[in-house]
Amino acid sequence: LTTTPTPTPDPTATPTIASCAPGAVTVEPVTDLEGYASGENPLLSIRLTNTAAIPCVINVGTSSQKFTISSGNDVWWRSTDCQTEPSDMIVTLTAGQTVESAAPLTWDRTRSNVSTCDSGDRDRAPGGGASYHLSVEIGGIPSESSTQFQLY
Repeated sequence: LTTTPTPTPDPTATPTIASCAPGAVTVEPVTDLEGYASGENPLLSIRLTNTAAIPCVINVGTSSQKFTISSGNDVWWRSTDCQTEPSDMIVTLTAGQTVESAAPLTWDRTRSNVSTCDSGDRDRAPGGGASYHLSVEIGGIPSESSTQFQLY
């Protein structure tokens, strides 16, 4: 007669927490102001909210972040165009928790393009009350809407 041993719970074992599913996380673009005077650079952030009833893990490092600034259908700038040394940062979001970028990203008001990263020869975004939109993505989860701001 063989008996199957009953497993004993291990108090040191860490429960596995699943990755955040796209439908369980709300991603929002955030700017520090609604309008920027000439010479003021927009500070850009990402806000995440775990809308699920359970915790989940997500990579919030720069390797999984994408900021895009557009005006109409014209894409002006992407954070990934000239990104250097992307990093990973895995965090656990508890149920209902909201977090925001620890350090905002500064947009220098120029057009980005992978071919102009080192040249310094980049077009300046027009001001005069021109309207721009920030959209973001993190961990493959895009924001549902964009945030509008103006350059003066």
